[in-house]
Amino acid sequence: MFTADMHSHTFFSYDGSNSPEEIIENAIAHSVDVIGITDHQFSIGDRIGEYYEYIQHCKIKYAGRIKVRCGLEIGTRPKPDDFIAEAAQYFDYVLFESLDSAAAMDFYEFLEWQRMFKCRKGLAHTDVFRLSARFGLDVIAALKENDIFWELNTSGNYPYYYDFLTNDKKRETIRKSGITVSAGSDTHRVEEYRFKQLRRANELLQSLGNEFFC
Repeated sequence: MFTADMHSHTFFSYDGSNSPEEIIENAIAHSVDVIGITDHQFSIGDRIGEYYEYIQHCKIKYAGRIKVRCGLEIGTRPKPDDFIAEAAQYFDYVLFESLDSAAAMDFYEFLEWQRMFKCRKGLAHTDVFRLSARFGLDVIAALKENDIFWELNTSGNYPYYYDFLTNDKKRETIRKSGITVSAGSDTHRVEEYRFKQLRRANELLQSLGNEFFC
């Protein structure tokens, strides 16, 4: 079974404890095929060039053992400065976090702002069904139209994960929509790695037949 973990944090994040190497080696130990490093943009600040080069070095160091992707998690509470779009243009992807939060930027504003980013884009730990109800908009269709993937976050901190596992109707809605999906552990400490949940999310999402972002 192919396993990807597209959401993890290192000591480049204010709440991360491990080095990128420790995160990557933990993923290798769990037979993960692709690991995405996605540290917080507001923690990295003006070290974004250093961060990018560090992850590029890790790609080379671990080539042949695991595929390493360089990502960035971008806060939306509130919208960050526009400079981050230019800074992230060479990244493999970015994750916009918590768009379903009451403190997040307006979704219509987000749809316009995200066009500035030239790399792949995804929504991290966001309940797209709740977001649709809040704005009276088919958010899933909007993601499809704008080529934004949706993450199933397995950290245990977001109820939509458990709901999706047990809700046949919601899984069918995602399947029919054709949106791209991904799975992420949102790991901040390797000793808390929820591999069983990550594995289950990978199996479930890949069974839908949607494009799987990795």
